[in-house]
Amino acid sequence: MKKLLVAFVAAGSTVLGISQQANAEPYELVEPPEGVEIRGLVYNGTGCPQSSVAGTLSEDRKALELIFGAFTAEASPLGLPSEARKFCQLTVDMAFPQGYSYSLVSADYRGFAELGAAVVGTQTSSYYFTGGFGRTFRTKLVGPFSENYFRRDDLTLEAVVWSPCGASRPLNISTQAAVSTLANRSGSGLMTVDSVSLVVRQTYGIAWRKC
Repeated sequence: MKKLLVAFVAAGSTVLGISQQANAEPYELVEPPEGVEIRGLVYNGTGCPQSSVAGTLSEDRKALELIFGAFTAEASPLGLPSEARKFCQLTVDMAFPQGYSYSLVSADYRGFAELGAAVVGTQTSSYYFTGGFGRTFRTKLVGPFSENYFRRDDLTLEAVVWSPCGASRPLNISTQAAVSTLANRSGSGLMTVDSVSLVVRQTYGIAWRKC
């Protein structure tokens, strides 16, 4: 599966380990098999209340798109502290034929930030298969800033991590947006995980191989 559209590419990280982690042996990428589908999408968190997230798989089965309708962190002198940090934990269960394995290649994030002087916006994401270690990526924006932003997480920078052969382990994605006014107590700012409409889009890229 490959933006929160979900295309799997990331930046800055911690490594995953376990049996499904990097195979030192060469492997050959193949076209995605027929019959790939999202079997289940479970999510919870302050950035993704009930009925606010939709997930779709691209026609070529090489990208997973997640669309968020309520993912905005906002801080101001009169704002509630709980509004300054929003997070979402997602579990994606993919169904696909036996004999195949997939890996996340990248993740593209598009959003909008409006940050006053010295106000800091941070967007953080982690990825891991159930039972494995995670990789974490972070983007930091410092005000004054008022424009759309784009971030790409490249999950191939250290080691390619594949879903385990012969077992079904869901993909977990944890993402967070936070705004801090510690350096300017009278300042304010907001950060969305996607743009003007305040709809969050992440796209994750996917590579396939035969087991």
